[in-house]
Amino acid sequence: MTDFTKLRRHLDDSERVAQLLEVEQGLVEHTFPPQLVVENTSFCNLKCIHCSHREMQRPQRHMDRALWEKIVTEVGRESPACELWPTFYGEATILKDELWDRLDFAARAGCTNLVLNSNGTLLDRFGTIDKVLASPLRRFILSLDGLSPEVFEKIRAGARWDRVYPAVEELLRKRRERGSVYPVIIAQFSVMAQNAHEAEAFRDRWKALGAEVKIRPMLEWGAAGTVRTDTIQHGHPTRIACPWANNTMAIHQDGRVVACAVDYDANVTVGSVADMSLKDAWRRLGELLRRPHREHRWKDLPELCRGCGDWQTAGASYEPPEVEGTRPFWYRPPAS
Repeated sequence: MTDFTKLRRHLDDSERVAQLLEVEQGLVEHTFPPQLVVENTSFCNLKCIHCSHREMQRPQRHMDRALWEKIVTEVGRESPACELWPTFYGEATILKDELWDRLDFAARAGCTNLVLNSNGTLLDRFGTIDKVLASPLRRFILSLDGLSPEVFEKIRAGARWDRVYPAVEELLRKRRERGSVYPVIIAQFSVMAQNAHEAEAFRDRWKALGAEVKIRPMLEWGAAGTVRTDTIQHGHPTRIACPWANNTMAIHQDGRVVACAVDYDANVTVGSVADMSLKDAWRRLGELLRRPHREHRWKDLPELCRGCGDWQTAGASYEPPEVEGTRPFWYRPPAS
């Protein structure tokens, strides 16, 4: 397993390159997106240093409820096990009760693999902890990215350690009391120069409290903004077909289907699911992105893809305990 805490440049590490090539070899054409990322809101209450949301030019709005229902109804009918994320480039708990109503509707429509990520800042308000535990979520991922108050608050700009950390601990305590299987609670850590020294202690702390721990390399959000990491190299002769372009469909709050989950300003779009089915949108993305990627026709890709190095961050390390059905669809455990 690659140790992302070492801050190596991905393409200078032969083990990492081999891992990326193995990821590419496993890419296949899907008739329906195995992962669907739907932006129920584009509002966010933080300005994290490793995220381009603070540079986003499009308006911040909530998705119309009727559009969400149209989307999840098709998912439930066509591919109930599709990994469905009700957030994209915003903090979904801002929706308060409306979020949990939307998730309940998706479950009634037949969606069985709901995954939510959050910055955790609203866990201690609006009864959010109990609503998480009572929800149909399969996984609940908390992006924390720091262990000490100083590092956490530097990276998660606008968040307070003394509110988020106790709330996550309370969430885990209540989950233990209930003996719940789902949702699995995952503490996520994106490794960067500012926090790499805390990664091991972060892992130990949250595993001891009963969370799964996900360690992943930092990405650049397509390099369209100012976010950069020294671990990603541009212009390197090694390149693989992007796993996100191949496996994920991302939908903005207004219904536009964009290139992928890092296309935060809709630089590339194939239309709106307000006017077409998810299947039709997926087919259009296939012609525009998936086929050129898998055929290594890099010059035929949109400019956003040609300049992006985020494919180098594919993969993450997960720490046990593992609960059935809670690893991402692409995950394969490392060889022992």
